[in-house]
Order: sequence, then C-alpha cells, then structure tokens
Amino acid sequence: MANNESVKITYVKNLNKLSFNSTISVAIDSNVNIKTILNVDSYLFDTKIDAGSNKAVVTGKIGVNVLYVDTDNITNTITDSQNFSETFVDNSITSDSFINILNSNVLSNVLSSDGILKINCDISIQPVVYLNLSMPNNLVNFENMILKKDEINTNTIASTINTSFDYTTNLETNLPVSKILCYNAHFCAENVTPYQDYAVVEGKLVSKLLFESMNGDETEVKEIIKTENIKNEISIPNLTSDANLDLMFCLDKSKTNISTESEDGENIITIQNTICVSGVVLKEISLDIIDDMYSAENEIEITKTRREFTKSMSCERVNDIVLGDITLRDDETAIDEIVSNLNSQPEITNTYIKDEMVYVEGIITSHLIYIDENKEIKQKQLELPFVINTKIALDKIDCTHASIELLDGKTRVKRGTIIELEYTLFITVCSYIKSETEMIDNVTIGKSLDFGSVDFQIFIARPNESMWELCKRIKAPMEEVARYNKDLPLVMEGGEKIIIRR
Repeated sequence: MANNESVKITYVKNLNKLSFNSTISVAIDSNVNIKTILNVDSYLFDTKIDAGSNKAVVTGKIGVNVLYVDTDNITNTITDSQNFSETFVDNSITSDSFINILNSNVLSNVLSSDGILKINCDISIQPVVYLNLSMPNNLVNFENMILKKDEINTNTIASTINTSFDYTTNLETNLPVSKILCYNAHFCAENVTPYQDYAVVEGKLVSKLLFESMNGDETEVKEIIKTENIKNEISIPNLTSDANLDLMFCLDKSKTNISTESEDGENIITIQNTICVSGVVLKEISLDIIDDMYSAENEIEITKTRREFTKSMSCERVNDIVLGDITLRDDETAIDEIVSNLNSQPEITNTYIKDEMVYVEGIITSHLIYIDENKEIKQKQLELPFVINTKIALDKIDCTHASIELLDGKTRVKRGTIIELEYTLFITVCSYIKSETEMIDNVTIGKSLDFGSVDFQIFIARPNESMWELCKRIKAPMEEVARYNKDLPLVMEGGEKIIIRR
C-alpha cells in the first residue's frame, strides 16, 4: 500500500542568453569573382540540446546563403553550412530537464572574399528550461490512513514535442523567371488549439522571393511577397483538450525545395516549406497534499517540508506595430528604388514586469537592397529598436518568458534619404505563478516509520456502519478490532478511529 514514488511537478526557469561566434569559410570556385555581396542569409537548423548535470550542450548547423554580383554584373548565390557546438552552464539543469530555444538569431557580416568567403556569425539563443522537481508525499495512497488532506491544482509536463509539418505555397507572376536569387519566409503561429492526441495550428506564412527576369536584353531583379493563412493538424500523443501548450515554431530553411514551371503564360514557383515545432505539453493535475492525520496524542509525529511548485500558466498573444525612420549617412547616395528588405529578424533583448504590465524590449534587424541615384545596386543593414507592453490579467507573476515573430514588414523611401519602416510583430508571453505547500516527509511512531513495511493502519468508521460491516471492509477479525479499540459501539456514528496492527 505504500507509495514511494515522487510526484513530478513542473518548474520553469529562464536561463541566461547564450551568445557565441562562429565563422563560416565558404570555398569559392576559381572562376567566380565577387564584385558586390548583396545579402547574407544565415540560419540555424538541426538544432539539438542534451541536458546533463548543471550544464547543457546545444549542437546544430549554421546554414548560409550568399547573394552576390560578379564582375560580369551577373547575380548568383552560394550555399554552404557548418556544424557548431556550444555549452551553457546553470546549476538548475538536470539530465531529465527539457530545454526549449526561444528567439534564436544570427547576425552575419562579411569579413573578406579573397579566394575564401568568410562570414562572421554572431548567434544569440534564449533557452528556457522545464525542470521535473520531485515532491515526495509518501502517504498519499495509504487508504484510510489519511484523515485530512487538501487538493491543489498544478502543472506537470505530460510530454515534450519535437515534430514538424510541411506546407506547399505557390507564387505566381506573369514575368519570365530566368533565375531564383533568394527566398526568405517565416511562419507566425497565431493560435494553437489542443484536442485529444493532436492540436490545430493556425497562423500566417509570409514568403518573399527575389528572382531575375529578362526584359528584352536587360536583366531585372524582381520581388514577390505573399502572405497566406495556414491551418494544420499536428499529432501530439497524450495531449488532452484541457492541457496548456508552450510551443515554438520555426522554418527549417535547409529543407526548403523550390521548383518553377510555366502554364498559360503564367510562371508558377512552387515552394515546399518545413515548419518545425518544439516545446512542452503542460498538463494540469490534481495533487492531494496531506495536512494532518487522526492519531492518539503523542503517538504519531509528522515531519513536513515546504516545497515550491508551479501553480498555473497563462499565455498572452499580442499583435503590435513598430514604426521608425532611418536616415542615410552623408556619404551614402540617395535611394532611387528599393529592391527588397530581406531577412527581417526581431530579437528580444529584455523582458520585465512593471505595474502588472509585461514589457518586451528588442531590436529588428534586416538587410536592404536598393538601387541608388547612380543606378548602382547597393545594400544597407537596418536596425530598429522597439518596446512593446501588454497587460497581464494575473495578479502575481513569478516567472515569464516571451517569444517573438514577424508577421509583416513594409519599407518605403521618403525624399530618397529617409527609410520608413513598419513592422507588425506577434508576441507570445507565457507567465507562471509559483506557490508552495507543506508536504509530509516522515511519520514517526516512537521510531521512524518504514514505508515499505507498515505495521499499523488507521481506519475511519463510516456513518451507521456496523461492527460486522467494518471488520469485513478492513479485513480484520472482530476480536482484533476489539482488542486495540476499546468501547466501540456495535453501530458506528461515523468518524471513529480504528487502529489495526498487522
């Protein structure tokens, strides 16, 4: 009858942001001569985290797509990748922890292109760890021994999620497509609804494609932008409709497939995207906490310990628009036409709570490709800081973490020297309230009680229960019941304590 297993309770902790540097050396063919690098798109894929004792190792690959113009004024791309491995240390990490990566970001800068193209990648990863804390409550299944207990609700990890789903999008144009130059996309999950063993994900996929088109003897660079709604089911074993989901979504650019075909004068560009899903299912359970038990005075001594657990979780999803202007430097020529604003990447730099508001600070980086007043193709790195706040309904928040996604971005030019930016951001804030309660660690009757071999039991009589019915229910001879429990009536009032020694 003893239950020596511990109850697993979820505890969520934000770890320090992990920042590291990696340089990718891209080998260039001897017949390639780079004149101008227009854009460098770096991204992480095949990311994996192994949690250990007080540390975790994150491994994966850095992919890079380089868009450049050669000395013959021909636009081309180079693709390469490289493995990486980094370690972050925190004394709360255990081998059975699950760690999710939030807001991974890569900022790329070209170092040189003399035979070998070196790209310096500054990588920022915000990890959050979900810990399974043991809360021993060894008497929770002792039938009839527990006389007073409270029921509390809490969250526990039902399962971790590491899956993906594919989505195919079609981009159409009546212009001839001679070459695909650059493709960039991002998925923004606006709503996730749990059901039995699966969840329905709703969101938007924003695709941006750069291609070359022949206009007579002239080559032009054109852009297609498309936003479409996605609704997809993902299989999640052990999921129930009343569970909470704390998920992250990202595109695996290494698995993107692009094909082009013509039909009735239209050029159709078919793109298959792989959307990765990671996170946890937080299942709310009821936990019986022992407060006291009936016993003869000084016969039973109870040792208790106050322990912390996660009481509840709430997810707030907020849309907000960030506006800003960026002025060209005096040594930069005025903009005649914007070709594209690629690889817009929002990053959270700080999250804090003030006056029941959650404030999210960050910066949006993007890469602008434009034609200047001298009809030359130029590029510029853009950075726009932002601060967003949202009201949280919970009275008290002990822990919160936020993820951010870009829903839409618009770029305009004012008077040739001022760039107007408008970004629509989608922020998910997960908030947790922690609480604590007393758990029974030990019961002593003159000596420490061995939970594996209990030598007594305490039963509670039911109202109007006869002595014969009682003995049958507790499976004890009537003479033994009478021996240890004097003056018991033949019919119980209810609530009488009956001690049986085994």
